Amino acid sequence: MKNKRDSAFFAWCAGLLGLALALTACGEKKDGPKFENPEVVARVNGEQLEKKVLVKEFERNRKKYRVEDEQPLSKEKLVWLRMDALNQMIQERILLQEVKRQGIELEPDTLEIEYHNIRQGYEKGAFKKILDFQENTEEEWKDKLKRRLLIKKLIQESVNSRVSVKEEELQKYFDEHQGEFQKGEQLRALHIMVENEDSARDILKLLRKGKKFEDLAREHSLGLESESGGDMGYFEAGQMPEEFDEVFELKVNKVSDIIRTPYGYHVFKVVDKKPERKMSFEESRDAIHKKLLREAQEKAFQTWLLKLKNHAKIEINYDALENIH
Repeated sequence: MKNKRDSAFFAWCAGLLGLALALTACGEKKDGPKFENPEVVARVNGEQLEKKVLVKEFERNRKKYRVEDEQPLSKEKLVWLRMDALNQMIQERILLQEVKRQGIELEPDTLEIEYHNIRQGYEKGAFKKILDFQENTEEEWKDKLKRRLLIKKLIQESVNSRVSVKEEELQKYFDEHQGEFQKGEQLRALHIMVENEDSARDILKLLRKGKKFEDLAREHSLGLESESGGDMGYFEAGQMPEEFDEVFELKVNKVSDIIRTPYGYHVFKVVDKKPERKMSFEESRDAIHKKLLREAQEKAFQTWLLKLKNHAKIEINYDALENIH
């Protein structure tokens, strides 16, 4: 298993190196102009990329790919991590230069709103831990967010907004990939969740005495759907926690045994089932459109980005690069 993982890693490494070589193909080779400042690792259209920034990105890559600091890096892994970090820096600089050339700016308050929304997504103290792990100050992280938002706006205006998918392409994809558009078996179930097993057993006893499941759900369930009588609507296997999969074995109008999960103790009643079936084009259209549009935008982006790279003057300070360990 380890050999397979290593093979996959080196294949990935080779692919990335190929990309990096393509990136630097239009730059100077080792016999090109010398760099007087050893702290400059590259130049993009005359703009300098500092070695200290690359070292920081390189260290982040080590952490991101879980390469332990105390482990000696193989030559292949070292080259891969260096080139990945350098490629990220060069690509970002090319895109930011295009942002400047086109005069793209963020709308007022865009940065603050996005920053606030991201912060709200973390529990108290968690965001600080992320910054510490990345060895970032809050100001550095915010500046990086601004660059990402500018690049996102650039790509939207220069690429994504100019890409569309024709209706006949959607139909053609549907006709040629009908195996992808299947609705699995669905069931509609009522659900009661309580805190402990004794309460769940009491629910089962009340059901046996003829109490209505919906009424018990409203009175006792801690679930979000309690107000609607425990009605969860239709769902497929795999959409809920795996502990609920056994509910699919029940026949319509049958009640489950007690099911325990980390959230509590559950009782279900199946009220309807829909067999597996093929989806119509109308049902599949939105999903197909999203898929084809995403693929078309990615292809257009790569073509556009390659054009920017080919027109850029990229010079690499190989001596400085090789001294990063």
